[in-house]
Amino acid sequence: MRAPSDDVTAFWILASERVSLDASILALRPGSRLLLANVLYAVRPDSVAVLDRDLARAAQHSERFRIIIEDDTPSWVEPELLLRDWQVAHEFRLVLPQYAELTRSVGYADVRRADDVDADWSRRRAMFRIDHLEEDARHGVSPRPQTATDSVIDHRRELERYGTYCCATDHGVVAGFACCWRTPEGHGVIEDVFVHPDHRGQGLATAMIINAVARLRENGAGAITIAAEVGDTAVQLYAGLGFRPYAVSRSYALP
Repeated sequence: MRAPSDDVTAFWILASERVSLDASILALRPGSRLLLANVLYAVRPDSVAVLDRDLARAAQHSERFRIIIEDDTPSWVEPELLLRDWQVAHEFRLVLPQYAELTRSVGYADVRRADDVDADWSRRRAMFRIDHLEEDARHGVSPRPQTATDSVIDHRRELERYGTYCCATDHGVVAGFACCWRTPEGHGVIEDVFVHPDHRGQGLATAMIINAVARLRENGAGAITIAAEVGDTAVQLYAGLGFRPYAVSRSYALP
């Protein structure tokens, strides 16, 4: 059963189960409505009937999931989804090529493994809540319930078995976090970069990315991918560090 062609998607479903359908693969966390972890990929139906069958079977397994568009997804699948009111989301994929160096450095910043400074996840839990409230306000929607944030935390704690979370501290206070993971193929992925609003503008995000790149390279990773929503100001930070945009990922979900 193959992995997603996109390394970032492969990271988010590390803790998910895999189910082979007629013409696609469903990755899911049973009982979860988390779109990052519930994913339909390798979607290659040869007819609308086969697509319908796989969507119905996926819905039986998971109340909520998203569909990943890959290079080998038949071109007619996307317009078919749009006709059914599935909504598209776009994300940048930026890559730091193998052997390339970051183009910016930062002054001293204390970045350590998260299990050394936030082993119980209490500080990261609080920052995830802030992140969710900021995201909901940015999208003009009602704040999600605390239970939704708790579900995300549960998912990230499972992912910590595969990747490495690090935290930046500011005068002894855990002020930000980021995660990095090396794929089985030897690529690197950096995700979940966040800095508490009271500590922004001090280079902490840059420091965590520099730390993550160093960790990945020490672990033998070549090209390193980082993702950002289209419209997210973080894209400029990543580009300024030397990550080059190389693709836009598309996925579909029902509202």
